Amino acid sequence: MKIILFTDTIGDLNGVSRFLQDMAELSLDRGDDLCIVTSTNKYCPGAENIYNFTPRFCIPMPFYKELDLAFPCRSIMEDFVNENKPDLIHISTPGPVGLAGRSIAKKLGIPMLGTYHTDFPAYIRDNTGLKVLKKLTDRWMRYFYRPFVHVFSRSEIYGDIMQKDIGISFDKISYIRPGTNLERFSSRHIKEGVWASYGVRESSVKVLYVGRMTKEKNIPFLLDVWALLKESYPQLNAELIMVGEGNQQERALEMRSIGVHCLGPVVGEELSIIYASSDLFVFPSVTDTLGQVVMESAASALPIIVSTVGGPKSLINLHPRSGYALDIVVRTWVEQISLLVENKELRSALGESGQSHMQAFSIENSYEDFIGVHKDYCNGTRG
Repeated sequence: MKIILFTDTIGDLNGVSRFLQDMAELSLDRGDDLCIVTSTNKYCPGAENIYNFTPRFCIPMPFYKELDLAFPCRSIMEDFVNENKPDLIHISTPGPVGLAGRSIAKKLGIPMLGTYHTDFPAYIRDNTGLKVLKKLTDRWMRYFYRPFVHVFSRSEIYGDIMQKDIGISFDKISYIRPGTNLERFSSRHIKEGVWASYGVRESSVKVLYVGRMTKEKNIPFLLDVWALLKESYPQLNAELIMVGEGNQQERALEMRSIGVHCLGPVVGEELSIIYASSDLFVFPSVTDTLGQVVMESAASALPIIVSTVGGPKSLINLHPRSGYALDIVVRTWVEQISLLVENKELRSALGESGQSHMQAFSIENSYEDFIGVHKDYCNGTRG
């Protein structure tokens, strides 16, 4: 069986990129014939089964200028597909590269599968405040996914949304068990002295956020929470560590006097160290289908606070508890963060529970679900 996967993101600081890099690495280890096709002028991992075709041109992504929309040369990609003769094509993202892959698959009559990684209609609504644009984006997504024989959901919660909002029938949806790299993300990576190089006090409690610093990730809300936290508890020995970049970064930089630190994009071993050396993870997004960073933080033994909306809440262990899913109410988040900052024993208990819980969330489980459905379609036992 040969699979060609098309994606618009592979080297960026986001959960989709890390998931795909893990899939590429595991396919090489297992001897499965999966290759990933992308088009970018930015960093691209050098794995032998990742192919980067130079874009014809790029434009900044609307609402997130730090990411590019790279428009590939479709004919070159079609030549690549014809040369490699895949049994299946997988479309990971509905951007220009994903559209090219979709067009090629339709032209050549190759069955298509996909993964619903990102809730783009909610993304558009939250960035514009216009519900009508969400409805239009829902219609676009219905059109985009209509010819797919199968679409994966990264969390069980989003299966219902995929059926209701974008019209994917129940029999075309399956759930990929969530997973992360438990070697790469672990409390074993804690490192003394790491904070000095970032200008962060060693003695403070580190409240960590990792991801895009944008409106659809609810960063304005998180910064409002932090401002009220510092106003309400001025003696609280805590600092907010933000890893990533985006259009809310300027406001965050202006809050350095109240303990906000913007580290920019951090990847590789340094990111593993940042996770393990922090004390608490906060993730207020209401548009994530899963939340790869939530699994990474829990695997690193951090207690977590997430919103009650979307996939991340499904990652919290309840018996014993590993974190909290809270309504998007500023005062509620302020009180919970202050409680955890002041209670080291509670943080430790929650972190240990989360790390133990994550041992069942190996990335190998995700890979088995991902590759297994493809094999079923290839063998004719599904569809």
